[in-house]
Amino acid sequence: MIRWTDGLYGGLIAGVVSAMFFLLVGMGVIHEPVLGRYFVDFAVAIFGSRIENLPAIFGIFYATLAARFKPAWSAPTSVLCGITYGFFMFFVAEDVMVPLLRVVSYTPAWEGLVGNVVFHGIIVSEYITIAHRRNLAGAA
Repeated sequence: MIRWTDGLYGGLIAGVVSAMFFLLVGMGVIHEPVLGRYFVDFAVAIFGSRIENLPAIFGIFYATLAARFKPAWSAPTSVLCGITYGFFMFFVAEDVMVPLLRVVSYTPAWEGLVGNVVFHGIIVSEYITIAHRRNLAGAA
């Protein structure tokens, strides 16, 4: 069983990790301390100025999907689900939200892909896998 709270916690953890990735890449590689300006622009347009809830919302969305899709419950297929989810998040952000909201994407494509796929998608999927195992152990 996967609970929506598992998605909340997984999304928060993945949000912090992916934010750190964007911060470190921005400062170390591009030498600009920005967290991907377009993420902020479209998030404010959708969720208002309180965008700190965005990673948790994405985590809850993933947990809702994973609760109905058994391959997302255990490794190694959970990693593939996380990669797929990260790609989905990136393409929705880059190809739907950016043009729809008429904002400018300042994040290089490679940075957006790595940040969404590795540092958000995989982390939230593996947190959900761990939570599923914990929930099974608690039920037994």
